[in-house]
Amino acid sequence: MGNRKPSVINGIPFENYLHQAHEDVHIDMQYAQHGCTPDEFAAEPWKHCKDHTNTYLSLRFDKRKDFKSKLDKDRLERVLHEERRIEQTRVNFTSHVKKRHEERLKRFEQTKGHLTSDVEKRDILSLDTMSSLKKAKQDWKTEVVGNREEYAAKIRKQPPKFRNQRLDLELLERVKSWNVDDIEEESTLQPKTDLEYGFKACAIYFQKNGSRYEEYTHDHPKFLPGRFPNQKMSVHNILADEAGNPLAESCPPNRLRYFHFPSNNMRWIEKAMARYYGEQDGDHHDDSKPTKEMSKAEKLLSREFWRGQLHGGSGGNGPVHARYMRSRCSIVPEDATSGTYEQQAVNPRSSSTSISQKSKKKNFALFMPYLHWETDSRRARMAEVVKEVTIELEDKNPGLRKRYPRPKKSDEKTKASFFEIWQATAKEKKRDKRPQKTKLGAYLFALAMVADAMDYEADERLLRDNLHQNPPLHIRRTLDQSYFLTLDDTGVRDKDQVVYRGTRLGKSFHSHNTRVVMVDQLWLWILDDNTILTSFPRRWGRNKPDPSGVHKSLRDRLKHLPEGQIQSVYDLALIIIDQCSRVFFDRTKPLDQRPEVMDLFASAIGNVAEQTTIAYESFWRNLEIRSRNPIPYGSNEHVSHKYLDINPEGTILRESHDIAEELQIMIRIYNQQLHVVRDFRKILGHINGESKNETDEMRSIMKFLKYKENPGAKEGERNSYGQPDIVPEHTIQEANDTLELLRNRQSEIQDLEDAAVRTSHQLQGLLSLKQQQASIIEAKAALRRADESVKQGRAIMAFTLVTIFFLPLGFLATFFGMNNKDINDAPWMTLNEQLKYMFGLSTAVIIFAVSTAFSPWTRATLTIFVKVPLAFIAEYTGLRALWNEYIVGHSALEKKGQMKLDWIYGRQKRKEGKLKDDEERLKREAQRGISNGDPEGVRRRMNGQSVHDLHNGAETKDLKEASIEDMV
Repeated sequence: MGNRKPSVINGIPFENYLHQAHEDVHIDMQYAQHGCTPDEFAAEPWKHCKDHTNTYLSLRFDKRKDFKSKLDKDRLERVLHEERRIEQTRVNFTSHVKKRHEERLKRFEQTKGHLTSDVEKRDILSLDTMSSLKKAKQDWKTEVVGNREEYAAKIRKQPPKFRNQRLDLELLERVKSWNVDDIEEESTLQPKTDLEYGFKACAIYFQKNGSRYEEYTHDHPKFLPGRFPNQKMSVHNILADEAGNPLAESCPPNRLRYFHFPSNNMRWIEKAMARYYGEQDGDHHDDSKPTKEMSKAEKLLSREFWRGQLHGGSGGNGPVHARYMRSRCSIVPEDATSGTYEQQAVNPRSSSTSISQKSKKKNFALFMPYLHWETDSRRARMAEVVKEVTIELEDKNPGLRKRYPRPKKSDEKTKASFFEIWQATAKEKKRDKRPQKTKLGAYLFALAMVADAMDYEADERLLRDNLHQNPPLHIRRTLDQSYFLTLDDTGVRDKDQVVYRGTRLGKSFHSHNTRVVMVDQLWLWILDDNTILTSFPRRWGRNKPDPSGVHKSLRDRLKHLPEGQIQSVYDLALIIIDQCSRVFFDRTKPLDQRPEVMDLFASAIGNVAEQTTIAYESFWRNLEIRSRNPIPYGSNEHVSHKYLDINPEGTILRESHDIAEELQIMIRIYNQQLHVVRDFRKILGHINGESKNETDEMRSIMKFLKYKENPGAKEGERNSYGQPDIVPEHTIQEANDTLELLRNRQSEIQDLEDAAVRTSHQLQGLLSLKQQQASIIEAKAALRRADESVKQGRAIMAFTLVTIFFLPLGFLATFFGMNNKDINDAPWMTLNEQLKYMFGLSTAVIIFAVSTAFSPWTRATLTIFVKVPLAFIAEYTGLRALWNEYIVGHSALEKKGQMKLDWIYGRQKRKEGKLKDDEERLKREAQRGISNGDPEGVRRRMNGQSVHDLHNGAETKDLKEASIEDMV
């Protein structure tokens, strides 16, 4: 049995060792006790296991009977209860699947498939989940039975590698007796249709021993098998108005009890409070006003302390994820008409009678958000169910806003764009290229789908039936859903979480389960100084074992709590609050699927910082290279300036902004926690008679002075004002310690957020440097272009000078070249005379032109001797006035033309305005005639003269418009 090699398969520890022919190769050691060998665990698992129930379920079927025979009564009862629960879950799931399938078929027939997408239509018309599983199993067994001999021949030919051939051949031998058409045993259980869907409520009791409370296992006939702190009972039983309800039983003064509900269902809480006070279900509607006739449960859950704190409401008025209870901690007074703790503040130095009156009002109501996590597949399924339920509600109520897009109708699909058609065709081709599933693969896939659906079947039914009820169920929200309350769909943002990117495929040990950060709510009530009732959600599905579950972690913590830790009901409340707050900061938990959020954020910030450093180094290196080797003007500048591209840094900057934004949301959650716990601490001090403005330092000094006056007084018996302490000093200190822990956790997140912001600022600085470098390059390029322009101007000037020199020469040469005496015996001019004229006149023209172009003195002289006399003549002879009056420039012509066009295009408006003015004039005349007592004359004028005036006006108007058109 030597040469053992430990290994891990899918996160589960196994042991490989040299095995006998009848033994397994791998021994599942995840439920074995520490220090146990595989041989011992395989031989006697009932002796060496940590969890007998899970060990029993992990055994082979042929070994389960022997395992149960070795268990004691309590453990056997727990195993049998788990078997009954599994069978009941199977029956409930089968019934629920068939019912949902029939409902979807009915809805499909009613809408004729118009409100159903192609994928949904294919799912509806296909078999339901259980029927698909049965068919896949039959297909696989048929294939194995038919090819059994072929498989056996292959095994005999190949040498043994990982498994003994004898085991494989024995397995194939058993295939002979397989019945392809399995005859399923009919269950004797019936589907349960209770509104609590099999959820379990936890009950934890404590017994007082001196000044502290110790663990206590409370015996009750309605409790399921279990001991402290794992006592549970059905939510249906604890909410039922029946005799023997443990919630309605009075609690002895020497005990504490704690009840927990695993969902933020407002209906459950209202029923639970009624059961606690032994009353009928109360009226908690929003329009109910507080009166003295209200029941105790109605007073405790009055609008100010219950539905008035609900944000988002119900009935489809807003996104479902906008629904949450506002963070708050307050004392609920016994009198419904009295105020809150803040309104009841009294002088702490008042008499002991005031203290006793305040001590009676100890019902606390606390709402606080906290961070948790969920697998992305479960989150996606939850979002899908929410979408389906919301669409069904919107279809039943046409007046509600449609928050989700509907599938296109058949006639709309024919108008799809070319891109949509091409995309759909590409998906079909890609699907066709996938390798075909084997029969075994199809069966295992169907089995996994059924197992997964069975795991969250109760949560799905709870969500479907309570999501849009009044009062509603509060869903688990993602980090972005808790912040962006008005967004209808945050699916894209949820898949951009830092934790999602850090845990997706290939990024972590549990790469097959991508996870996201969730925001849950803690609802906590302290009732009558000895009972705590809480409500916060669990992860979707059973997820057993789940070491990171908040209540599971809380039970483990209470089981190993140090002595004297709980001295009052407020100590237990502080432990619950701290356990909810420390999910991502609890380093004592073993490695499970819980994401190490702080490490993931630190790693993401480190990656961004590293990429930022690389980007800076690349930028400065390129600058150094460019400074040593300047780019020749006219070269490929696009390639040479590629280092100025901001796309890489922009991508990193976006990621750093996302990281900082998520950390800011988390800081916001911890700010709310600090606010709640700070109010809780103030209320505890107020109960003890402390002033609101009294700090811990002041209180300690006053206690010290009081002790100096009376050294014989026992510590903690009286407060700083000499009055008896209602809340133990230990509890006050625990509240201060909890506040300090929350500040430390917030500070850790704040440090990460500061690092992310610093990285963002560095990236913005790099982008600014690139912009400045680009501006410098542009300025240099502009200077080079200016130099080129100067050179071009000089060339043009040289060309102009040459033209000036040779134009008169060419002209005169051509002129005199026509006839001269020396060349063609022309009698009128000799060659010398022509040369004199050519060079003389050309020189005069060149000198005048060059001096005018380059000499300011010449231009000034011309202004005095030419421009001034011409201006004098034009002004004093009237030529300038004649020019301005009769010679019209192009601007004036354009302006006059536009005026004509506006007049022509405004014909209809003028006509309507004229008719309106005439109608108003007739009305005024009618009013004057009626006031003068001549209605008949008014009627005649309106029927006769007024119409004549209208026609005359219209004719006159038409004549005007005709004349304008002729003029144009």
